[in-house]
Amino acid sequence: MSAEPVKPFDDDVDFDDDELDAIELYDPVGVMGQHEDGYEFVLTRLKRHGAGNPVEMLRFDRASKFLRIFPTENQFGQIEELQIESPNWDADNHSAESERSGLLYVRGLPRGFSPTYEYLGIARDYRGLFFGIEDNTKCKIVRFITSGTEGVHENGRVFVISLKRFEDYRSAVDRTRSRARTAAYRVIEAESHNVIADLLELPQVEPKRARNEVIRLFTEEALTGHVTDAADRSLLADEMTAVAPVIAQEAPHRLVQLRDDIELVSLDALIGRFEADLEGPYAKNEDHWQKFFEANHFALQLIFATPIIVEIPHATVQATNIYGRGSRIADFLCINSVTRTSLVVEIKTPGTKLMSRTPYRGKGTASVYAPHTELSGPIAQVQSQMAAVPQDLATRLGQTPDIDLDAWNDPRGAVITGRISALDPERRESFLRYRAELSTVTVLAYDEVLERLKGLRTALSV
Repeated sequence: MSAEPVKPFDDDVDFDDDELDAIELYDPVGVMGQHEDGYEFVLTRLKRHGAGNPVEMLRFDRASKFLRIFPTENQFGQIEELQIESPNWDADNHSAESERSGLLYVRGLPRGFSPTYEYLGIARDYRGLFFGIEDNTKCKIVRFITSGTEGVHENGRVFVISLKRFEDYRSAVDRTRSRARTAAYRVIEAESHNVIADLLELPQVEPKRARNEVIRLFTEEALTGHVTDAADRSLLADEMTAVAPVIAQEAPHRLVQLRDDIELVSLDALIGRFEADLEGPYAKNEDHWQKFFEANHFALQLIFATPIIVEIPHATVQATNIYGRGSRIADFLCINSVTRTSLVVEIKTPGTKLMSRTPYRGKGTASVYAPHTELSGPIAQVQSQMAAVPQDLATRLGQTPDIDLDAWNDPRGAVITGRISALDPERRESFLRYRAELSTVTVLAYDEVLERLKGLRTALSV
C-alpha cells in the first residue's frame, strides 16, 4: 500500500472494485485523497461506496511546520482542532497500514494520540486533560509546541501546551493505570484462591502488598473500599472498567458479583435520595423532580408495567402556532420498546394536591371527593399531548429518522404526582375510584414509585 498522490474527491463518489484497484491509498473502510492548498498539504477521507462527502482529516502547513488535526466526531464537545509543531513531519510519507487492523493511520504523531484515521485525535485514556481544558476555558483549538509560552492565547481561542508537558501527563496516566491494574490483579488472585479454599481445605489468603506505596494504596482500596476522596473513587472505577475483560476471563463469578453489588449500592443511594426528598424543600420543587428523572431514566423504566425507552425529555409533541404560542411540551416522550408506541409522561411533585379539600357529596365516611385541579389539570394536559402525537408529531417524525416511533396507534399517558399516604380514607377511596376509570392515562403517586424501587431492591438482594 502506497502513499502516492491521489486526486481530490468529487462529492458522492461510489468507488467500484476496478476504481479501487487504481487507487493505492485505501483500507477496508475508506479511501484517502490528498491535495495542495496554498502552503498547506491536505488529507481527506471518503467512506467507501460513497457514504457521505469527503471529510478533511489533517493539514500540514509547510511554512509554519504545524500539523493540524481535526478529530473524529464525539471525542470532544468544544475542541475542534489539534495543532502539533512538527518540523520533521514528512508529507511525502504520511500514512501507513496497520498490520493488526488493516486500517490506515497517519505517521509521526506523538504518543498519546490516536493515529488511525477512523479514530483520529486523542487516545481515550488521555482525554481527561482535554475535558479539563473544555471545563475551564472556551478554547476550540489545542496547540502543542516544542518551546514557548503556554496557556490561553489568541483572545481565548487557543490553548497552548508543550509537547513535554503532554508527554509527562501521558506517562503519569500510564504509570497510574499500570499500578492500579497490578493492585487489581493482586486482589483478584487472592479472591480466586479464597472462593474455592474451603472446598479444598486450604487456608484463606490476603492479597500481596507491594513495596510500592501507590500499589499498596490501590490494593487497599480495591480490597476494603476505604477510598479517600472522589478523585480516587473515579480513578478506581476507571481501572476496574479497564480490567473487566480480564476479570471476565480469569474469575467470571467475581465480575458478576461485582456488578450485582454495584447495582445494589446504586439502587440504595437512589432510594435514599428519593425518600429524603419527598419531604422538606424539594417536596414542591417540580424542577428538582424533572432533573431527578432525567438523571435516572431507569427509575422511569422500572415503574411502568410496559417495557419503555426514555427517548426525549422536554419533547415538543405539538409545534407552536404562527405567533410562536401554543406548544405542547411533554416532560418525557417514551417509547414502548416492543410495540414502538408512545408514552407521554408528566412529572409533578410529591406535594401536589390529589383531591379537593371539601367533599363534593355526603358527610363523614360517606363523603365523596372530586379530584383537585392540581390532579385533573395535569391529566387533561397529558390527554392533549397524547392527542397531539398522531395529529401533529407524526408529521414531523419524517424529519427525525433516528426516532422509531409509531405515532398513530395506541398513544398512552402517565402522570407522576402527589402522595397517597397523605390522603385520609375517604379521599383515598375517591382517588382510587377516579384513577381506576382513567383508561389511557396512568397516575402514579410518589410513595408508590418509592415502594416499587424498594421492591426491586429486595428482589435483587435475594
